[in-house]
Parts: sequence; C-alpha cells; structure tokens
Amino acid sequence: MKCPELQHLTASEPPTREQEYDMQWSWREDDDNCTFIIFDKQRWAVPSIEEEQCMVGDVNMFLTDPTDLSLAELEIMTAEPSYRGKGIGKEVAHVMMHYGEHLIPSFRRFRAGRQQLKVTV
Repeated sequence: MKCPELQHLTASEPPTREQEYDMQWSWREDDDNCTFIIFDKQRWAVPSIEEEQCMVGDVNMFLTDPTDLSLAELEIMTAEPSYRGKGIGKEVAHVMMHYGEHLIPSFRRFRAGRQQLKVTV
C-alpha cells in the first residue's frame, strides 16, 4: 500500500516486506477471516486487459471475538478512486454478509466501521 491517499483513508502505513509476507500468510492460513478481491467484470471480460488492471479493491470478513460467533466485522476498500461513490461498497457488503451467513450460520450481526448490520432471514 504505497498510495498516500489510501494510507490516509485506511489509517495505515506501508508494511515492511516481512510484515507484508506475514500478513499474506495470516490471511491465507487463519480460520477467522475471509477476503474477496473486487474486480470490474466489464474489464475482466476483455482478454487483452491484465488481471491486475481489473482489480478495484477488496472486502474482508473476520471474527473479532472468538467467543461470539454471531458477530463478524467487515472491511471494504475501494482502492480505485474512479469506482468510489457508485454503490460497489454496498453491493460487496451484501455479498459478503450473504456468504458469511451461509459459511457460518451463527453469524447474525456484522460490524462495518461503527455500524452494526443485522442479518434478516
């Protein structure tokens, strides 16, 4: 994460190479999180466009309290400025909540920032 604007928006600092490797290993191996990469499906359909040029951002879901399996936290990042304000965050939040509800049926509440969202079944 080398973009100063994204660092400011996510209140983060660029990780060292070792921190980046540790973080990637953790997100891959830990059982308490899930990440979806957000792609622009129209760009994805064009064979001449590289996969990396289709990425828009990501959405993460993770447990913050292993004793409370009814609550998961969502983090959504729309990294590409031209995609912000178009409802993508809302759409991927719904997709991730739906996925989480089916992955772990005890999920009933999701927190995104300071807001808590309840699943209605």
